[in-house]
Amino acid sequence: MKKILFLLLIAASQISNAQSDAQAVDILNKFITACGGTEKLAAVKSMIRKMESSTPFGSGENETLYKNGKFYAKTTMGGNVVMEQKYDGNRAYVNGMQGSQTIDDEKQLKQYSSQGKPFPLLDFEKSGATYKLAGTEKIDGKDCNKIVATDKDGESSNLFFDASTNLLARMSQKRDFQGQEVESIFDFGDYKAVEGILFAHMMKLNLGQFAIDMKLIEVKINPEIADKTFLIE
Repeated sequence: MKKILFLLLIAASQISNAQSDAQAVDILNKFITACGGTEKLAAVKSMIRKMESSTPFGSGENETLYKNGKFYAKTTMGGNVVMEQKYDGNRAYVNGMQGSQTIDDEKQLKQYSSQGKPFPLLDFEKSGATYKLAGTEKIDGKDCNKIVATDKDGESSNLFFDASTNLLARMSQKRDFQGQEVESIFDFGDYKAVEGILFAHMMKLNLGQFAIDMKLIEVKINPEIADKTFLIE
């Protein structure tokens, strides 16, 4: 009986390990190495990131603070705060033009939990998602390896890594929004090092009907951030 249980455990382990293919795992590990390496990225316990954005509705600034899996994000336009988001590790809070709300829905919180990580792919092997290499595609004339990432709920995203630099060039996903399928495409470029870690300094979010251009203007690694910043009352 013990031998049978042991064999079942081995089989289950092999099935689990086989969910993500080896080529996809290798590409993801090369991306982490290219950005600075596991040790350096894992040493980032807090971070402040400031960006400028340009939209059809005007220009603005975005500031995001990260600390130990929590985050606070603020968007301002014309000197006025138009959006605030918080995640305290258990709940999320959103305050915008349509009012404010505290979020405790499990599915939504999963997305906010991912946003609380300055490097979401650092722990990809522990995420419970599966990763499959799905060939190559051209992006801005460059060969990119396409990886399909599928989470535990069956929702998938496409990750495109530059075959020559191993850096993330694009991420796309389709999600249901008010009964309609909406595709978002996030492009990354102009990677530069900040304290030995590569960050994309130019980004573009294409939502179909309009696009948002973003420029990274400042990154602070491991700054002091008060815990009350993430407090949700």
